Amino acid sequence: MGWDLPSSAPSRERAAWWGVVAVLAAVVGLVALKLLGTFLLGVFMYYGARPMHRRVERHSPSQGLAATATLLVTALPFLLVAGYFAVLALGELAPQLAEYRSILATAGIDVDALLTHPARQLYGYLMANGASTPVHIDIALSYLGHASNWLANVGVALLVAFTLLRDGHRLRAWFARLVGPGSLAMAYASAVDADLESVYFSNVIIVAFVAIVSELLFQGYNVLAPPAVALPFPTVLAIAMGLASLVPLIAGKVVYLPAAGYLGWQAAQVDDALLVFPLAFLLVTFVVADFVPLTFVLPQIAGRRMDLRVELVMFGYVVGTVVFGWYGLFLGPLLVVLVAEAADRVLPRLVHRDPLDDP
Repeated sequence: MGWDLPSSAPSRERAAWWGVVAVLAAVVGLVALKLLGTFLLGVFMYYGARPMHRRVERHSPSQGLAATATLLVTALPFLLVAGYFAVLALGELAPQLAEYRSILATAGIDVDALLTHPARQLYGYLMANGASTPVHIDIALSYLGHASNWLANVGVALLVAFTLLRDGHRLRAWFARLVGPGSLAMAYASAVDADLESVYFSNVIIVAFVAIVSELLFQGYNVLAPPAVALPFPTVLAIAMGLASLVPLIAGKVVYLPAAGYLGWQAAQVDDALLVFPLAFLLVTFVVADFVPLTFVLPQIAGRRMDLRVELVMFGYVVGTVVFGWYGLFLGPLLVVLVAEAADRVLPRLVHRDPLDDP
């Protein structure tokens, strides 16, 4: 007579494992919720770089090298832009550096030693002065904290994008084994995946498109306009126009409206007849670098491989940003795609009680 386990033992063991999986899923969910904006930024980077990654991996000996090369190719321009802004900012702040140097020297800080060993000097100074730390040091430490936090989030987003680029095929294969390659869940996930690539990659295209068009417009304006109403930093403003185009409706208005106001003020100081140049700048920039790209180009690019209407795509961009903040720019379209594909593929089968496999 064998020692057979009770029939309830397998079910109890299964329930225990389901409990373990649920706890682990809850922990991962809490972490993802805490870093939701960072995770969405990484997903945006992944889909924005994936078309390039397909081309790179054909000539790469490994997935890791292909993912690294892709991120370098796609992220390097943004790093160069950040460096360009930093150089210009230092140039603008150069006259004030001497003043801050004298303030630090008055506070008893050796500037040369601070530049050589910043952490050691700041720590020693704070330990010596305690609560009497000057407000300049408090502000500097505050900005340093914000900068380090921003860099950490960018690093996590890059890690998410790298992992998805390198192991995305493994994730897809695992999900297919989990739900079945012919299941409705697999068909739904595949449709969402294709739609998100189209939507997010369109953001990358529109940023480059608006930045290039704006650069041509701004440089052309400076060629035609008198020096009294010349546009300062045209390349910087063109790059800002491209980045601002990530937010529909608002878009480049935060860039070219203040620029046009500044040009108008400059023209009024010299000669009212020169006001025609700021007005022309405002009109042409609005039409060519704002209205046309975001009204016609972006929706067509984003919806060219989807069965979604243009209005739904724009709804995701705009309402997502308004409701969720900066990361709503990525979360809004994601929710629109999830809802639209569920309404198209899942809901009819549930309502009509059709089979959920072999979609």
